[in-house]
Amino acid sequence: MYFIIKPLEDGKHIYCSGVNLTKFSPITKGRHRLGQNPAVKGLQTLNNDIRAIIIENGASPETVKNLLCQHVKPINEDLWYTESFLIHNYTESLGEKIKKFAPSELITKMFRAMLINESVPKGLSEIEFQQYLYDLSLKLSNI
Repeated sequence: MYFIIKPLEDGKHIYCSGVNLTKFSPITKGRHRLGQNPAVKGLQTLNNDIRAIIIENGASPETVKNLLCQHVKPINEDLWYTESFLIHNYTESLGEKIKKFAPSELITKMFRAMLINESVPKGLSEIEFQQYLYDLSLKLSNI
C-alpha cells in the first residue's frame, strides 16, 4: 500500500493512494461481502476520511477526472487499486496527520468489511507495521 502527497507546479498537491490487491489476496480471499474486495472498499472509505481530515485542517480536496498516479505505483504484474485527488492549501502538519492515520486505518476498515474482529496495533514503526502485515497474511491465509 502507499499514501503519497507530492507538490505540483501551481502550488497544489496531489494525494495518491493505492493498495496491491495481489499482495492483500491472502488476507481478503474468500472474505468479500457483496462481491466487493475489502481492500478496495477500505481504500475508498479511507479516502473519504482523509478528505474530512483535509477540510478540518483548513485545506480543501478537489476531485479531478483522469488524475492518475501511475508514476507512483511499482511497475509489476500485480493488480493495484489506486485513488487520487488534489489538495489546496496543504501544510506539512496535515501531511504528518495523514501519514500517521492512513495505514492502520486502511487495515481497520478492511477488517470491518471482512467482519473480522481484530485490532490493529498502534504506534508501530514502518518496519514493524510491515512485519505485522506479513504475520497477518500468514495467519489469515491459514484460517
